[in-house]
Order: sequence, then structure tokens, then C-alpha cells
Amino acid sequence: MSKKYLLTTALAYTNGPLHLGHARSTYIPADIMKKYLKLKGKDVIHIGGTDNHGVPITLTAEKEGVKPEDIVNKYHNEIKRDLDNLNVEFDSYGKTHSDIHIQNAQEFYKKLKENGYIYEKEIEQFYCPDCDKFLADRYVEGSCPFCEGEARGDHCEVCGRHLEPIELVNPYCIICNTTPQLKKTTHYFFKLSALSDNLDNYVKNSNMPDHIKNMAYSWIRELHDWDISRGIKWGVPIPDDENQVMYVWLEAPIGYISFTKQLGDVWKDYWLKNNTENHNTKIWHFIGKDITVHHAVFWPGMLLGNGEYNLPDSVFSGGYLTLEGKKMSTSKKWVVWVDDFIKYFDSDYLRYFLMANAPLNRDCDFSFDEFQKRINTELIAIIGNFTHRALVFSHRKFGAIPIVDKKDLKEEDLALLNKCSETIEKYNKNMMDCNLKDALVDIIHLAKEGNNYFQKMEPWTVKEENRLKEIMFVCGVITKHIAYLLYPFMPNKTNELLDLMNEKMDLDVRGNELKKPKVVFSKIERDTIEMVKEKLLKSENSKNTNKKKNKKNNKNKNKNKNKNGEKMELIGIDDFAKIELKVAQILEAEEVPKSKKLLKLIVDIGDEKRQVVAGIKGHYTPEELIGKKIVLVCNLKPAKLCGVESQGMVLAAGDEVVALLSPEKDLPVGSNIC
Repeated sequence: MSKKYLLTTALAYTNGPLHLGHARSTYIPADIMKKYLKLKGKDVIHIGGTDNHGVPITLTAEKEGVKPEDIVNKYHNEIKRDLDNLNVEFDSYGKTHSDIHIQNAQEFYKKLKENGYIYEKEIEQFYCPDCDKFLADRYVEGSCPFCEGEARGDHCEVCGRHLEPIELVNPYCIICNTTPQLKKTTHYFFKLSALSDNLDNYVKNSNMPDHIKNMAYSWIRELHDWDISRGIKWGVPIPDDENQVMYVWLEAPIGYISFTKQLGDVWKDYWLKNNTENHNTKIWHFIGKDITVHHAVFWPGMLLGNGEYNLPDSVFSGGYLTLEGKKMSTSKKWVVWVDDFIKYFDSDYLRYFLMANAPLNRDCDFSFDEFQKRINTELIAIIGNFTHRALVFSHRKFGAIPIVDKKDLKEEDLALLNKCSETIEKYNKNMMDCNLKDALVDIIHLAKEGNNYFQKMEPWTVKEENRLKEIMFVCGVITKHIAYLLYPFMPNKTNELLDLMNEKMDLDVRGNELKKPKVVFSKIERDTIEMVKEKLLKSENSKNTNKKKNKKNNKNKNKNKNKNGEKMELIGIDDFAKIELKVAQILEAEEVPKSKKLLKLIVDIGDEKRQVVAGIKGHYTPEELIGKKIVLVCNLKPAKLCGVESQGMVLAAGDEVVALLSPEKDLPVGSNIC
């Protein structure tokens, strides 16, 4: 039987509308793939929806004095509006705060428990005596133990590191500013560590891109069991426990199954193992790279523990999008919302630019100047120029694309038609590998060949009617191919083009009567770009706009970060001279209790030994660190991390894969670095 494809997009979190980064990493690529597979006659459905639970929504509701449902409904509708305006189509679109999902998630949980993967464990958690409640991670803020920047209980706002609440320096309750106390409570845990061998085998045999496989392997080697309950009221209730709800990262991915169920019994053809023995089902997840591990490790682990469902075949992870060279930030209002953008530009132009700008798995930048340049020099000057000239000339001379016998064509005609076949072959391979930028390059190259052919043939000088028909037939074939191949990327514009041709969405040219040509691909004028920049970026020129204030005066003292393309503030040589860097050698290494990321190191810096704490667990084992020479910041003020004093900072590089910085040559321990 033929393959079935189920495409999912990350569930948009209902605490705000969509911005350009969301569109680029997740929703546009998935829709492009769906439209492409449909063109190929494949059985494909696209499942999506919104993620409605978790602490951020309760915080927003408390701040605005409304119910969580009000926040959810508002942003669910705004997100769907944005997706509709981007021409992103779904076969099923749902909400996690719905009866079908809550029931499905609880059944999934019960199956995990029945299979022995859920257990209870006593933990220490921050408790606010004034509020008289345990504090979920987002209810605690403080200073980052690594960079001293403002940090929440789940991550640092400055350096971006994932954190546990108990790692924060000077923590405080965001509701009442009280310093919380560590108190024992009971949570439910998912036995993820028991599935390491199964996950390793799954990743090895999946069709995930290599960079995602490597990231997954690095986590699988150091798997820890997963705290999957939260002591709040807003969420999917834990079965038989009225005081806790499921951690949002346990229940939200189950939404992919829940929302497929909204289609009726057909959901079984895609998800249930015993319904898919006779055909090959492909489940592809489209996500942003910040949640790659959740979809490549945690979610497959849940499916393996449940045992009833098919595993995803691949995960396509979109890189971050910066804005005018700086990291996008909703809190600092350095962001462009989809709803604002499409007021000024056709959504097809955005779809084209975001896919043409860089390979999907890489970070890239959105610049209004570059947007104008790329649209005008590629889309308008190459594709628009050729298709418009071909249709105008054919309409004026024949009223239609002339149809000729291919056996009468000249060598240069057949060479260009062969180029069409070669382009389709390369395009299909690039599309199936989700190399969307390369697929667009294939189309651009074909349009360039068409322009070159048109110029070389000089049809305006050809007197012989049969020869002129042959030339314009070839131009018509190229135009039809461009429209067909470009359709998944630009459905609006290509449908306009096909309407002028009076043709169907396929590769055949029928020679139907042409409508009077008009400009389909309009140039973006400089005045328009300047006007839009003024309107959408006018309040974002200062890096200090709307800086978040720390309620306990734990202000960010480190503003020299260069995270995801954000410009850093320059310092003088005197500032740098204050930092004392030395070559150190690791003598001992061990794990820090109660921490998922920290290792305690004893290092020799020449004239003394120091104890330092480093967030490198999962990237290095204690054993492989012994004897390693590293670079240490020696004059950093001591700080306690998870109750362990750190007398310096180990220098490392990387986000997904972390590597310690080491001297290139074998320098003596204690050598100064300057």
C-alpha cells in the first residue's frame, strides 16, 4: 500500500500571537511540505493546534485579572488568524484545553503507569510561606548562577541556560517577593532513564537529520527520570490526584494524537501500530530548535513507554530568526508580529524570503532591506521577469501558449526541456529531504535558463510563424514548470499565474486561451520599506527599551552578551584587564546532588587548589575530565550553586553541544592568559 504522511507542527503557546520567528521555524515549512506532498498525489494530513496549559498562562491571567480560559481563547483565535493569513492549512486544528485532549492525555498517562513507567518520589521544592503554596518554576525568579543575569526558575533571560529553580541565587516569589523555603513534597516521575537503550535504537533507525540525531544521542547518554507533575490547578489533572496536574511537556505532545482523533476513526490509520502493518506511515514533526530534544527524545520515550503508537519517522527543526541583527524579544518589544507584517506585504513574499534566506536548520536574520533586495532581485527580476514576458508575448502573438510537435523542436529547445526534467529530479530530492532553500534555488536556476533562452531566441525578430510557435511553446512549458514547482512556497501568486494561463496545477501545457496578462510579482519600493520600518520598528531602537526590572534588585550586571546575533556592548581594554584567566588542571570531578547539569570540580591553578561548579553534566562524564587542562576565571566572586560553593568559572563554548576551552599547547598549570 502507498505511504501515509502525518505532518505536525509544534503547538503554539497561547500567551501571545505569532511573530516572524514562529512562522519561519515551524508553520511555513510544514505547510510547504504538505502542499508539495499533495501535489505528488500523496495521502497526507497536517495536524496542529495550541498549547493551553502551564504556569505562564496562569501568571498572565492573574496579571490581567481574568480566567486562564479567557487568555487561552483570545490567543487561540489570534494564532489561528495569523496562520490563515500565512496560507497555512490544517486538516485538524485543536486546543489542549478540550474534552477530547484531556481524556486522551489521562488515558495515555494511565497506560504509562500500567506499564510501570510512573512512580512517586519525594522531592524538595520551593515553598512560599506568605502565599502558602509550593511554587512552580515560573513563580520563582532570581539571579543566574552562571552569568549573574536576571533569571527565571526554568532559564536565564541573559545567557539562555536551562536552570532548575533551586539553582537560582537570591531566589524570590514573584507574587509577594518573599524568599521561598525548600520544603519536601511528593511528585510523580516518568521513568525515562529505563528507556535509554530503546531510544538509542529508535534514533539510530529513524530518518532524523544527522545534527538532530547527534543532539539526541548526547541526551540519551545521560538520561534522568522526568518530574511530570505540577502542584497547580490549571492543566490536565493527574488521574486520582486532585492536587496536581500533568507537566505541560508531558501532556502537550499527546495533543498530536488528540487532534488527529478529531478527524474520526481515520486517526487509527496514522497512529495505532496494529492498524499500520500493511502500509508505511510517516510521522514528521516540524518544530523550532529550542524544543528539539523534547521531540527527538522525551516524546518518543513517552510513546515507547505507552507501547500502542507509531513513533515519529523524522523531526525537522527550524533555526532561530533574529531581527535586524538582534535577538527577537517580546518583552523588549523587538519583534515583528505576523498580523502587522501582512498588512503591508503579500504573505507569499514572506514565505519565499524566509525559506530562501538560509537552510531551515540554520539560524538566520530578518532584515527589511535584505527582504526588499531578495524579493526584487530574485523573485521579480528573474521569475517575474521571465513569466511575464513569456505570457505577454504569447498573448499578443497567438492568444494562447502554442502547442507544437516536440519532434520538430531544435536542439536548443530540447536542451531547455531536458533542463526541466533535471530540475524536477533535483527539486523532488531536495523537497523530500526538507532542503527548502535548495529547492527554491532549483526554481531560480530554471527561470534564469528561461530568461537566457528568451533573450537568445529574440522572438520579436523571428518572422517564421512555426519557429516562433516552437519558441513560445518552450517558454510556456518553462512557465508552467515554474508555477508548479513554486506553488508549495507561494500558493497565492502561482494560482494567479495559472489563472492567467487558464491552466491546471500540473506540468502539462494545454494551449488554452490566455487571459490578458498583468503583473503578478510586484516590485517592493524603497519608500514602502522605509515606511514599514518606521511603523514596525519605531519603538525598538534602544537596547534598553522596556528592560525587565528585578523585584529584589537583582539587576542584570552583565550586559555584554552576544546571544543569537544580538549586538554586544563594547568594553575597553581596562575592563578586560580586570579578568584573571589561568590555565587550570582538573584533579577531581563528581556530580552535584539534586542537579541535572552541575559537576563539582577540584582544580589546580598552580599556587592553590580551587573548588568550582560547572554546568557541563551530560556533555562530560566525571571520569573523562580528570587530568584535563582548562581555562578558569579566577577572580570571580564566589557563589553557591545548589548549596555548593564555586570559586571561579570554567570557560566553555556551545549551546546544544558544549566543549570546554583548553590551551592549544601543553602550558604549565597556573599560566596566565592575556
